[in-house]
Amino acid sequence: MDRLRRCGLLIVGLASFSCTGSPSSLLPSTQPLEASRDRHGIQFNTTTSHPVPVRLAPGSKIGLLHEDRDEADQFVRVALEQTIFSMKASIPSLVVVERRSIEDLEKEFRFQARGKVRDQDLAKIGHFLGLDYVVVFDALYQDLNELYGLRNQIDTWDVTLPVKIIAVNTAEVTLHCLATTKANVGKQMTAAEVRLLNQEALSMATTQVNQCLSSSLEGTAL
Repeated sequence: MDRLRRCGLLIVGLASFSCTGSPSSLLPSTQPLEASRDRHGIQFNTTTSHPVPVRLAPGSKIGLLHEDRDEADQFVRVALEQTIFSMKASIPSLVVVERRSIEDLEKEFRFQARGKVRDQDLAKIGHFLGLDYVVVFDALYQDLNELYGLRNQIDTWDVTLPVKIIAVNTAEVTLHCLATTKANVGKQMTAAEVRLLNQEALSMATTQVNQCLSSSLEGTAL
């Protein structure tokens, strides 16, 4: 009887392995990653593109191109810059060009984000800077200047944050990380409250995009 019971357990174990331990289930998922958080009674849901391993050549020079249009943009830029600098821990040969080295050239080219500059133009700016890769982002959300009255009815609030790494020589998009945060609000808010809501949603999207960047590039170059 004990022998039969052991055989039965072995069969169950093999059956469980065939369902959960098969090679197909061990392959990396390509589905968007999801995260949620409740803050002050508001539910924030974020979806993020799945990290895709990207290899940067040893000694590559990389820099972030962006012209801040408001404090929200500045917050995202600073967070991304910190993430890019942190990449040197896993890619010691990576050369990160500092912000102040980029600002003057941005002014010279009258560089602006918000979709007014094509990837080819961004690559051209990167070429003049001596970069191999440029990092760009464009935070998308409702115009905060359109808030009206003392209180505004906010049902939902969406923030989308696409971040791209563009190869300068080919203008090819080497990596594209995209995060979208949706806040389910359903109440009236003052303009100041909406701005805080936007910052919270943008903060969540930025965190997820940074994780996508780090996971995609970590350990992919010598």
